[in-house]
Order: sequence, then C-alpha cells, then structure tokens
Amino acid sequence: MVRLIEVAKAAGVSRSTVSNVFNNPEIVRPKLRKRVETAARELGYAGPDPKGRLLRDGKYNAIAVMPPSDLRMVETISNPVMNQLMQGIGEVCDEHGANLVVISGASSRDGVGDALVDGVIFSRIDQLAEIETARLRRMRYAVVDFDPGPNIHSVRVDAYAGSYQAAKHLVELGHRRFAILSFLRVAGPTLVHPQGQSRPPEAAGSFTDQEKLRGYADALDEIRIKVDNVPMVQADAHATDAPAMMLDAAPEATAFLSMSVMQGIGLIEEAQRRGLSVPGDLSVIGYNDTRDAARCSPPLTTVDSMLVQKGREAARLIYEDGPPQHKIIKPDLIIRGSTGPAPAES
Repeated sequence: MVRLIEVAKAAGVSRSTVSNVFNNPEIVRPKLRKRVETAARELGYAGPDPKGRLLRDGKYNAIAVMPPSDLRMVETISNPVMNQLMQGIGEVCDEHGANLVVISGASSRDGVGDALVDGVIFSRIDQLAEIETARLRRMRYAVVDFDPGPNIHSVRVDAYAGSYQAAKHLVELGHRRFAILSFLRVAGPTLVHPQGQSRPPEAAGSFTDQEKLRGYADALDEIRIKVDNVPMVQADAHATDAPAMMLDAAPEATAFLSMSVMQGIGLIEEAQRRGLSVPGDLSVIGYNDTRDAARCSPPLTTVDSMLVQKGREAARLIYEDGPPQHKIIKPDLIIRGSTGPAPAES
C-alpha cells in the first residue's frame, strides 16, 4: 500500500505539501499541486486514509436517526412516515454537507455506541438508554415526538390539538356514533377495549398516541360522549386484522378516528369490501399525511403532523449552540373525500 511519504519523495516535495494537496488544495500553487497529483496517480495513491483524518479531527461529518425500536432497517426505509421525517433531516444534512446514517433500533448491535456520527435524532421514549450513551460520548442529540425533560433538545407536534380538531370536524358534520382505532406500539395481538370501562393511558401506545386519545376525548366530551363508551380497537402498525375487527366491534358507528394513516386507509378498504360507502355510510379520519392518503379512493382526511418540518427542526437543533430548546409544531387537518355528513337516521 502506497504511503504519503513515498508520494512526497517521487514528487520531490515535503510530506506536508502532499498532505495539503489532498486536504487543503487551495493553499498549494497550481503547478506544484499538479506535480504531486501526477506522482500520486503514477504510484496508485488515492489519498490519505479517511480513518486517520477522522481520528485526528474527532468529527465524522454525519448525523444519525434512530427509528422506533420496533422497526427493522428494511421497514424503516419503506415506511412512508419515516421517509418524510428523514427527508426533513436530509435537507439540513445537505445544507451542512453532512451524511445521514440510519441506526436500526431493532438490531442487537450496540446502536449509538458503535455509530461513527457527530449527532443523533431519537424518535421514541424507549430509547433512553441510547440517549445516555450519546450523552456519555458527548454527541449532540435531539428527540422527536416525546418530552424527555428540560435538558434535552426536543421537537414534537401538538398531537392533542390535531386530534381534537379531527374529532371536532366529525362532530360538526353531525356524527354522534364514533369508534377509535388506536396504536399498539409493541408487537402483539390486536386488542378490543370493552365499552364502559375506564381507558388507561396504555390503551394508546406512546406519549404521542395518548395525546391523540386525549384530544378525541375532549372533543367528544363537549357533546356529552364519554370516550370510555366509544368502541375502541388497539393494533400495531402491521396488523392486517385491525380494520375488520374495528368494523365488527362498532357496527353502528358512522365516524372512525384512526391514529394511523395506513390503518385509516385499511378501514376505507375494509368498509368498501363490505359494500359500505365512504363517506356515505361512514366517515374515516387518519393521522399523518402521506402520498397514499391523497391517492386512496376516496382520498383520506387526515391530520398532517408536519413530518418534514419536524425532521428539519430536529436536525437544525443538532447544529445549534446554546441551551436546550423545546419546539412544538402545530398540525393541520387536511380535509379530503373520506369524511362527510352523518347519514340520516333510518
């Protein structure tokens, strides 16, 4: 393997001159730079070992995103919600000429402990151990979608406000018979929560999901509907049986609130398989706005949780100096064809 000192000898220059040609070419005279480059090319020298530069500078010029721990790498790449979050992070990486690394939360490897990155964006509260590793490594880091306390950068969407707005939209359309499809954030069987029993926070998965449920509850409480009396099914993101179980659990419902965009689309498809009209017989609202939400038939009304903006804001916090910041983004309700007036009582 050709060494830098051999290039210097062949070009008749000092070792530091060769180093500057590859690391700081703007300070080397063009004629001399060309001589060194010619000697390097003839010897087959591609440049200094990047590992040595990284060790010397202590900087990797990359930031990482750690997806939810229930997502494997292939699922992260194909997940439309993660795609939008990473798009926002990627925009900031482009601004800084940095690379974006994905750390699998489902891997048995040491995650953040092994990552050659300058900063990390975490996406779930169950990653507290990894956050501590980042702190010990003196990395810059931020979290999205949960409140980790006053000493850590955070960015989250006001899920309560978005979900309150979603339920309020259906109320204003005249609906009075509701059903809720909530999130199960760990792999497991789909759950049916009995009506008339107090709903614990665990009836919705993460902190964000619990905020969604609280928003639904407050909007329904205004028309004297208790959320504990609303049919509710809880399923993980990959559960294919959830839409059918939801419709079976709430045969009289005309308004369905889903905490997931994909499960909202699944509800529309299952209703149509049963010969039901959307929004003629029932209305459906999802959460998160993706291309699939706009392309399904009818297009899905959904809460836009500003995924790209959320990723952008989190990445910017990685590069900002100063005390921890806590940013809350306001969501928007995107009204499309999956919601309409409550059907007339027969």
